[in-house]
Amino acid sequence: MALSDHAKGYLITLTGVAILTPDTLLIRLAAVEPLMLAGMRGLMGGLMVLALSALWYRRGFLAQLRGVGVWALVVSMLQGVGLILFVTALDYTSAANVLVLFATTPLIAAAMAWAFFGERIPNVTLAAILVSMTGLVIVASGSLGAGHLFGDLLALLDATFLAAFYVLIRRHREIDMIPAMGLGLLIAAVLALPLATFSAIAPLQWLWIALGGLVVLPFGAMLLTHGARYLAAPEVAVLMLLETVIGPFWVWLVLAEQPGVRTVIGGTIIVTVLFVHALVRFRPEKPINGGERAS
Repeated sequence: MALSDHAKGYLITLTGVAILTPDTLLIRLAAVEPLMLAGMRGLMGGLMVLALSALWYRRGFLAQLRGVGVWALVVSMLQGVGLILFVTALDYTSAANVLVLFATTPLIAAAMAWAFFGERIPNVTLAAILVSMTGLVIVASGSLGAGHLFGDLLALLDATFLAAFYVLIRRHREIDMIPAMGLGLLIAAVLALPLATFSAIAPLQWLWIALGGLVVLPFGAMLLTHGARYLAAPEVAVLMLLETVIGPFWVWLVLAEQPGVRTVIGGTIIVTVLFVHALVRFRPEKPINGGERAS
């Protein structure tokens, strides 16, 4: 039995999120000046995405790049600036703070999709967003006090950029945004490297940078970008909440940073909500009133 577009998009996006969950840990392990790290990750990730796109399109690759339109360029800029904001925020506040504020993306995406494009969000997804935010409030109550305002604001701004990124991919799903995403990562390198403070990098640090820049970032982001064509932007953002829960777990497992009881409780709520949300959204479609799905 063939998967529906929604189911396919859900599984692709979920796989992309799973790949991205150790990204925060790799950034912490690299322990490199933020702009230098953002530039290096952008350069590595951008070249990897474009190389894979060239293999996919073969002779049509250059035509694909030349055909990048205005909206694809906007997506590129959002991708590039968002990468810099994320890496820099981790240098000014705690990983838990960044991921908690990052998880406001579903609400921002829902507001953007409704306000600018009149997109109706399924009731079950809205319910998942609201209940998930309850879990995030529990997490935040035990962690936000340890951070710094500037880093928190950068993380919130990054969430806004990411929400706009997913809304535009969904709105213009006729365009293959993956080459544009590669350009966006290179834009991050162009913006960050001239302002970076360079220092010596140990071999082990190179390993963490390469693992993040050549594997985790490009492959995770490509799957998210492709999956977002089949899902409503808030639904993609809801799946991204898994990174909020699992990211601090990886940091705790490797660096022994205790997530705290409230993080565990809030994370459990979020994972449970996502599981129930997936079960509901994967129900066989029941056409009503001319074919619209009831949810």
